[in-house]
Amino acid sequence: MFKYLLPKDGPIFEGLSLESKEVIYAKDQPQYIPLRTLVSSGPEKRVISRWTLTDEQRKAVAEGADIFLMLLTFGNPLQPIQIALGDGTEDHQWVENHLLRTEL
Repeated sequence: MFKYLLPKDGPIFEGLSLESKEVIYAKDQPQYIPLRTLVSSGPEKRVISRWTLTDEQRKAVAEGADIFLMLLTFGNPLQPIQIALGDGTEDHQWVENHLLRTEL
């Protein structure tokens, strides 16, 4: 049985003042959980979100549980995606240069 992960309630990257680049998807769509994201200014328009696990989910992963990704394509082609693991303390300059491709 699936136990769904939830988006982190807070900044995508702690300590980076990037509120002007934040987009909240499904903000006014009660059938969905709002998703706080950062959107890059590069041509790829990378959308980065941060998810959190409960203690129970962390334990399950540590014991070998897999993480599943379900995408709703509504019949459109699947877009390229990546899943990464991090603790939110990534180097700010690296985030800006490699994920957001923006100049501050």
